[in-house]
Amino acid sequence: MFRAQNPMKKPLTNRIIIAAIALLAGLLIVFYSEIRSRNGSDSGSLTDIKNIDTLRTQFNLDAGKTRLIILVSPT
Repeated sequence: MFRAQNPMKKPLTNRIIIAAIALLAGLLIVFYSEIRSRNGSDSGSLTDIKNIDTLRTQFNLDAGKTRLIILVSPT
């Protein structure tokens, strides 16, 4: 009356779900990187600033962009 379920069916379903999630994540990463490259993000350039006035001016010019200030001490 009842048929036994195939024991391999559930692991196969799990693999399909995992593959679909991995594919979706990969597509999102590619889509996001394409958008960032189209916006002309100037990533990878560093500016060596010697005084606070230059820092203030550059910081204000880059309004709306992601900014990273790294303070390095020689000691």
